[in-house]
Amino acid sequence: MLPAERRKIITDYLKEHGKVVVEDLAEVLKVSTMTIRRDLQLLEEEDLVTRTHGGAVLKEQLIKEVPYKDKAAINIKIKRKLALFAAGLVQEGYTVILDAGTTNMEIAKHLVNKKDVKVITNDVMIAAFLYPYENIEVYCCGGLIQKTTGAITGSNAKDFFEDVLTDVIFIGANAVDLRSGITTPTLDKAKLKRQMLEAAEEKILVCDSSKFGKKSFAKVCSLEELDLIITDTGIALETLDILKEKNIAVEKV
Repeated sequence: MLPAERRKIITDYLKEHGKVVVEDLAEVLKVSTMTIRRDLQLLEEEDLVTRTHGGAVLKEQLIKEVPYKDKAAINIKIKRKLALFAAGLVQEGYTVILDAGTTNMEIAKHLVNKKDVKVITNDVMIAAFLYPYENIEVYCCGGLIQKTTGAITGSNAKDFFEDVLTDVIFIGANAVDLRSGITTPTLDKAKLKRQMLEAAEEKILVCDSSKFGKKSFAKVCSLEELDLIITDTGIALETLDILKEKNIAVEKV
């Protein structure tokens, strides 16, 4: 296999899975780990990947919106682990904001066993799932429903969240960068997410590690504004070290 062909396989894998491990690639492609590291170094020089401890993640300068059905299938086992931990932080009597997204849908599934919980969301899928449960009081903002994701956006949605006060928000992210913070594909979504964050006493980011090292178009907030980040054990050690230096709490699940 030619080196260019091998690197094409690596980038295709990254586009599908978000990250790679050197040892796994070496085994699959039947080459040495040194060869894989050279490949990743070249791909990084071409601004296609960002190398991490033991592997690499796809470097995407502009993360675009992914349809709901496609996002739902990505890293589903990890999302369920993150969701179980996040839901465990919700106490009886809490008012919770669930940001739109497939990870937060998994959180919603664990909230059905909670007592006296109010859930406020900008996601029609989450609202539709929770409303039949008598123990969950569900509020859904008005606005424009995005057909690809089921997320609600627009000025009406933003106005809605100006009038509420909650205990905690679980916010999702398309892209997380150590310098730029949380970013999202559209200005409307960024403005809405900022207002949602202001409405919550405790601000928690829940996302899998593949979202780190990426940037999108519009800034939501800096990572320093968060109270906690919940992610998986695949997060790079370098990233963890920098978050620690910034005094940002991280829970690896």
